[in-house]
Amino acid sequence: MKGCDFIFYTPEDQYPGMPHGEMCGDIMPFYWEGRYILFFLYKYCIYAVETEDFVHYGNLRLVLQNGSPDEQDWHAATGSVFHHDGTFYFYYTGFCEGNRGVPGKYEQAVLRAVSTDLIHWTKDRDYFFPPDTRFYGDRHWRDPHVFWNPQLERFCMLITATEKDGAVLRDGCTAVYVSDDVKHWEHYQTIYSPRTFPTHECHDVFQMGDRWYLTFSNYSRWWETRYRSATSFNGPWEMPDQDDMFDGREFYAAKTVTDGKKRYLVGWLSIRKDCRDDGRFVWGGNACVHELVQREDQTLGVRMVEAVRRSFRRKLPLQIHGYEGIWNLEERSQMSADTDSEQLTGISEDGFGWASLGELEDPCLFEATLRWKPGTKAVGLMIHASGEKLERWCQLRLELTHQKIVMDYYNRIDGDQSYIDERPVRFRDGEARVQLLVSGTIMQVYVDDVALTTRCYSVQSDLIGVFTEYGTVSCIQPRLMAR
Repeated sequence: MKGCDFIFYTPEDQYPGMPHGEMCGDIMPFYWEGRYILFFLYKYCIYAVETEDFVHYGNLRLVLQNGSPDEQDWHAATGSVFHHDGTFYFYYTGFCEGNRGVPGKYEQAVLRAVSTDLIHWTKDRDYFFPPDTRFYGDRHWRDPHVFWNPQLERFCMLITATEKDGAVLRDGCTAVYVSDDVKHWEHYQTIYSPRTFPTHECHDVFQMGDRWYLTFSNYSRWWETRYRSATSFNGPWEMPDQDDMFDGREFYAAKTVTDGKKRYLVGWLSIRKDCRDDGRFVWGGNACVHELVQREDQTLGVRMVEAVRRSFRRKLPLQIHGYEGIWNLEERSQMSADTDSEQLTGISEDGFGWASLGELEDPCLFEATLRWKPGTKAVGLMIHASGEKLERWCQLRLELTHQKIVMDYYNRIDGDQSYIDERPVRFRDGEARVQLLVSGTIMQVYVDDVALTTRCYSVQSDLIGVFTEYGTVSCIQPRLMAR
């Protein structure tokens, strides 16, 4: 199986009834000699695939085979790869659900494998790190993340753990162990324990500038990847004022990787059960990658990977047609040299108005700057729009008075109480740069440095357009590109 290379990697095509273990999950990215190696969970084992640009992927390969039902790694699960002194160390989780409640055995434990070439791995049968019940509870003990800590001048391992006597479903914490040789570990301390979440999964810690960042994922309310920041590795870890997430409610288990110049956030985008828009989101899906950016206020944002953007080279024709409202296209020859070269302006002061811009291909990329007049309530994109009376559509909404972006769908009628995807945004200066990447069922949008990635199964391709509600919008330099 070669999987899919349409930006969002997956080892298999998705299909209704797809088993939980058949999907790509918990990606563990590692950079080595010009290539990004994405280790991930698949079929209860750990596999890997390589890429140099997050656009094109090679063939997947088995890294760690799971054990028998009597072995600790009956399910081989999330961890991290680290290189030291000529050896690659893979610390990973061994799950054995049959051990739950059995005296002297553990459902979860940290295990280790080693390699000299990143291809051939040997399990270290003598290494076994069970829950450290001196300091923590005895069930959640997983996702070891190893890194060099320049502040402590020691190697650190983060572990998903729980407080020893914490409140039910509020005892999730981040345990830290330290080492001088990446082989032998001793307890350091608990660096984050907010008494808020049942677990902090798939940790990562890194520095950008003089700031430390801690990322983790949590599933208690929806799939979510969050972060905290601090001036010291020891904390205190602060929650951003407005937004502590990187993407929407289906982006999960994201960890970072750097080539020494840029840092990327790599997670997975959930699929819906039976590949239906009304199905619940389930574990696993496609790889989803963002480039991390540090804002002036030291909060974090994301943007599209530049290699992904450059991979769309074929320009598609714009075919503009106004359906509701008043629309006017100003061509380059009609505009002065010091203004934007092309601008479509729509006015609909009494409600909704929209105009189509062209036909989507799969995959394709749309970019434009949206500008609005004061008092306008909402602007945005119509996606996968079709039908004489606009019977089917998806919609990216920039809700200007609410300071958020929303992804909505045509089929949300009476009886559909499922949540919609939304993210908070600070709109500034009456405009925003918008990018839309469409690939199969996936729609990924960036509004300035805020991302929202989601899916739509029931409608694909068809038209893309721009809309306004109770006001005026200008779509400046629209660009529709295919590969």
